[in-house]
Amino acid sequence: MTAVVLAGDFPSTGILQATVAYRVGLDGGDEACAAFIDHVAYALGQRGAVLVVYPSWKGERARRMVRLARSALLTDRVAGVPLDVPPLALSLIADQLAFASGYARPGVLASLAGRLCESVYAGAWVNSVARMEHIKTGLGAHVSSYLPGNGFAVSAGPRPAVHRISASRPVPEPATRPADPVLMLFGHENGDVEWLQHRLRPVIGAVSVTAVAAQPMSAEYWGTRKYAEFVAFSGHPQALQSLLAGSPYRSCGWCGEPTALPECPFCFMVQPGPDAAPAPGPAAGRAS
Repeated sequence: MTAVVLAGDFPSTGILQATVAYRVGLDGGDEACAAFIDHVAYALGQRGAVLVVYPSWKGERARRMVRLARSALLTDRVAGVPLDVPPLALSLIADQLAFASGYARPGVLASLAGRLCESVYAGAWVNSVARMEHIKTGLGAHVSSYLPGNGFAVSAGPRPAVHRISASRPVPEPATRPADPVLMLFGHENGDVEWLQHRLRPVIGAVSVTAVAAQPMSAEYWGTRKYAEFVAFSGHPQALQSLLAGSPYRSCGWCGEPTALPECPFCFMVQPGPDAAPAPGPAAGRAS
């Protein structure tokens, strides 16, 4: 099995209660570094491999910590997995990876992380995009942030977009939609929850909408203290298995770890093209 560690201040949503990712804070000096290494060492001893998930939009310290842990513990069985998703989606995906860790080898699990980011629909209602840094916005959207209105619908993920909410078009057409049944989580800070419930929910066809605690990093991510962040995902019992089986995994030529990524997350060897022989199935073997 593989231990999944989420680096940073991203509390669990509580939706997947049986198995969740370990949470490790990164704030602080030498004590934080020592605590991180101790935590990784313990997880490594328990599971044999560790995936450290962290946000790519705030990843410099996490990347240094991962390199330090690999060096201090003299191991290549610790891999960093940067994900470009908002805080609420990041928390959910880390817990989904922890849930799947009992069914997939470490390299397969690292490959699954990107597929999970593509499978969810994440975004937020925000009152302004004037200070938004992590999602590209046009000059018109920035200017309109200073005008009276109903706010913005912002989509994150593989196809980010910013939509000015209007009476004629209160919700943009989602670029992607999870497989049925669609479940939605949201957390907010002075946000328009009515828009989530009565405008967004019917468009994506969510069968349930669950309020969770606001993520501590959400205000920084969205650039405002008036937001309603959401993530919609599939509640189908075979959703994770379908994602696991949907990628062509190949054995790394150096360390032998099956992966669908261009570079092995453990030994960093660049992988061959798609014509190479595939590796065994996702659940073949256990972490060593």
